This record gives sequence, structure tokens and C-alpha cells, in this order.
Amino acid sequence: PEGINTKAGRKILMTITQEEADTLIAIEKYLANPQGVKIPKMRETRIYPAYYKCYNKRRDDLDVSAYRGGIDENKVSYRLIYKKSVLLIRIDTNDKTAHINPDKSFIPPMTPHIHIYREGWGDKFAYPLPAEFSSKGADIEKLFIEFLQYSNFININELSLSIIEQEVLIYDK
Repeated sequence: PEGINTKAGRKILMTITQEEADTLIAIEKYLANPQGVKIPKMRETRIYPAYYKCYNKRRDDLDVSAYRGGIDENKVSYRLIYKKSVLLIRIDTNDKTAHINPDKSFIPPMTPHIHIYREGWGDKFAYPLPAEFSSKGADIEKLFIEFLQYSNFININELSLSIIEQEVLIYDK
């Protein structure tokens, strides 16, 4: 997990129990503004607020993050983040280097994979994409939808998803 800055400028790690993580992953979630969700243009990250209901009270401490690479347009990272610092689920595609897990197992280069929160390790472990991900990273829009489904988002049907295209500048000499 990522650090949280303290007043002294030191970082402390925010951790949650495995039971808390499993509950947050399994609970029904909603994108706060599904009509505004877009796949970012290259070299861009977009953050989308999300919420869930706990004891009939809305909890606004989740975000969905979408990142798109700068050189490879199909290199993406989709993340489900709790309280701005705990990565619950992360999907990565088109990494040019292997992902080496703490136990020395690895994911080969250019292999789409998933990170799922693991108590004591955060998102350090990666696994091959589960069967629910039929696109295997070939279609970044479909992969994003599959990520939201896997993360148990309920209002996916309200999305009007599109990819933000790069601006092409034409210079007149």
C-alpha cells in the first residue's frame, strides 16, 4: 500500500485486515458519476469516485483509477482504491518486464495480470487474469468493463464509455 504523509513528513503504511479487504471487494459498489467515466488518453490517469452502502449509510471512501501508458496505447492499469491509499484490486497490461512476486513466482512480460490485496503484502502479489476476463487485455474498453464487473460495480449499465483520443497538432510551415 502507498504511504500517507504525516505532519512530520514521514510515511506510515495504511493497512487493513484481509477480512476488511475481502468485504470491500465483495460489497456492491457504485460509480458516483458513471456518465463521466472515460478511458484516459495516453500518458494520463483519471480518478473516478465510487461508493458503497454499509448499514444503509453511503460510504464515499473508494475510487476507481484508470491509467493509460505513454508509448503503448494498450498499456493500462485499472485500480480499485480504498481511502486514497489501499489498492484492493489492480489490473495491469502490456508491462515490458516480468512481475516478480515476493515468493519469487512471476508473471511473464506483456502478460495481463491482476493484483488483489493480501494482508501484510498489499498489492505486491500478481496473478494471471481470472477466467472472467475474456478480453485478456486486447480490448481496453472491454477490460475496463470486466474490471468493474469483477469489482462488483452495480451501475455499469449507466456508463457511456469511450476512449479519450490524443489531440493531433498540425503545424503549418
